[in-house]
Amino acid sequence: MKKYIYIILVPLLLLSCDYKPIYSKKSNYNFMIQKIDFSGDSEINNLIDKKLKKYQNKKSEKKFSIFALSSYKKIAQSKNLSGKTTNYLVTINVSFEIKKGNEVKKFITKEEFLIKNFSNKFEENNLEKIKKENLIDLIISRLEVQLSQIE
Repeated sequence: MKKYIYIILVPLLLLSCDYKPIYSKKSNYNFMIQKIDFSGDSEINNLIDKKLKKYQNKKSEKKFSIFALSSYKKIAQSKNLSGKTTNYLVTINVSFEIKKGNEVKKFITKEEFLIKNFSNKFEENNLEKIKKENLIDLIISRLEVQLSQIE
């Protein structure tokens, strides 16, 4: 009899739990981006523009104009004894100038990551592209927080 109670009770309790991840609806921000202008590295700018498109069609009373200046550097970080580069330091700098009415606010981010020099350049470029996209996601989430805090 106890087995039947456990068989019925345990799934009932587990399935009735209303579990939701904390950040499942992460972009509940109440703002609209009217205009975005870019300068600097075109690849970084295209990634940022793609991520910010979802805020251009929203209707909200908080309206912003954004100017983004981006830079991308890939510098040899370490070399082996023969002088061949073994690691690169990749730096992404993005400076946002946020305008709301007559108020202007600046927001600057700098992200870095190390990447190994692979003999297969295709593999290295794919890894670099994935890391760039992840860092742009991080930069955009920080920008979202900044925009949501502006009154």
